Amino acid sequence: MQVFSPRAALACYLMLLVAYLAGAVMSPLEGGAAGYANIALAIHEEGKWTQLMLQGQDYQGGPPLLFWLVAVSYELFGVNAVAYKLPSLLFSVLAVYSTVRLGTLLYNNETVARLAGVILASAFALLLANSDADMDVLLIGSVVFATCQLFIFVTDEHKLSARAHLVVAGAGLALGMAAKGLVGVVLPLLAVFLYLIYRLEWRRIFDPFWLLLPPVVLLFASPVLYAYHAQFGMDGVMKFVLWLQSAENSASLGLPEGEGRDLFFYYYSYLWAFLPWSAIALWALVSGARRLMNDRYWPRAQGEAVTLGVIVTVFIFLVLARFNLLHYVSVLLPFFALMLANWLPALLRHPGSHHWLWRVQYVVLALVLNAALVFNGWMFPLQDWALAVLALALLALGIWGIPRWSGGSRLIIVSVSVSAVFWMLVNLNIYSGLLENQAGTGLGKVLMNRHAGTENVYYLEGDAWAASFDIAIRRRAKPITLDALASRDRPTVLFVTAEGRERIEEEKKELLFDVLGQNSNHDFSRIGWAFLNPNTRKDELRAAYLLQVRPR
Repeated sequence: MQVFSPRAALACYLMLLVAYLAGAVMSPLEGGAAGYANIALAIHEEGKWTQLMLQGQDYQGGPPLLFWLVAVSYELFGVNAVAYKLPSLLFSVLAVYSTVRLGTLLYNNETVARLAGVILASAFALLLANSDADMDVLLIGSVVFATCQLFIFVTDEHKLSARAHLVVAGAGLALGMAAKGLVGVVLPLLAVFLYLIYRLEWRRIFDPFWLLLPPVVLLFASPVLYAYHAQFGMDGVMKFVLWLQSAENSASLGLPEGEGRDLFFYYYSYLWAFLPWSAIALWALVSGARRLMNDRYWPRAQGEAVTLGVIVTVFIFLVLARFNLLHYVSVLLPFFALMLANWLPALLRHPGSHHWLWRVQYVVLALVLNAALVFNGWMFPLQDWALAVLALALLALGIWGIPRWSGGSRLIIVSVSVSAVFWMLVNLNIYSGLLENQAGTGLGKVLMNRHAGTENVYYLEGDAWAASFDIAIRRRAKPITLDALASRDRPTVLFVTAEGRERIEEEKKELLFDVLGQNSNHDFSRIGWAFLNPNTRKDELRAAYLLQVRPR
């Protein structure tokens, strides 16, 4: 039985491409992605590449790679949602390609490598990271790329090409550092170290050319270090290099250091992040650990030595460090994908021996589909019949069509199709429902549809600010005081909340205004059950307005 043919892999990638492209066209949400897009917009407008600014304040919440790449994308393609999400899409391609290449090196098996790439591409966390387009997908792509290049260095017998790959690996490690800090350097080095230790490759471990790696990493990372020094001084550089940002980011979530942390946070995060594969991957993990203990001699279990070694080591560290940050789970997804891809084919080649496997996966897929029905049938009812037909067509292809035509395993293809349909609906329906209640995007579209100039658009100083409004009008609006409004000799377009409108009415009687647009608004950095429940959603919404203000 052919477990996973190239035709089956191509069909899976085409289904997933629909979900990825659906996420690329949606505007970024307030509370995270829109703020990142606004930081890049500031770089695009002012050309200050060494200063990260958010609403006029220094931003030290993460390294600058995402903002630099998005700013370049804005320069090339204009300020829009696709330009913001394009770097994430490209790094997703890099992550999948590098995972396939790494699978070939670890297992010398094209089926395993091909399957690992599809498993990673269909993982929920990678699809979410592209929809939100945050730093996680850049970290994943950089880490697995650097890991792959390091493995080529230690396995290539041709010295000249191996050293070239070491230099390329240094660039990948620097990208990981620029994406999310020191974790982007530590994880690839840990993976290759475990590989060499398992195989007792002492000659490779003590290869003097390893001494070339630190200066290469520092060379490629020098723009990031320079930017940190220019904005925050040596203190900022040391915090970044010594990984102190992780503790600060965790504290910024409102969790006092070392207190009130959930020891099972990363386990719960893994369960949804690696859907629809998380349940059977746990079985693969146990089976791989058993094989690793039984087959102590290389190279029979070298793949498990790397994947299990990285996963277990990182999880132990995270539990001890107790940083409740999701990206530390997301960066492990390529290793979970490789581990599962090596374990599945042997079972799937003997259909009579894996009924239990299908039953476990059937339960998971049924839960995912039921969640999709709840989200799209009750929380945000699906109104677009064309989208519903497309979703049903993809499911039908995944369940009946593609397995019959491609000869691939039905379990794999059905799982991928469910993931693709779920995220296509999330991106085109759920996100649309959320954006209807994002005043920045809605009122920005109102202004752009009026074909009015955006040079005379302001926020009211002291009122709420919306990064999504700046992205929608393709420039950053500036704050303005009530006194400055009253002294202007021409009408001013103003983005305000209900509280800001009341301030104008109460404090500045000499100002008149016309309402150009009104939109409901919600803080998406905190989405609770009261908002998701359509029966109580209205109570969670606040109004925002687009006003044209003028003196009497």
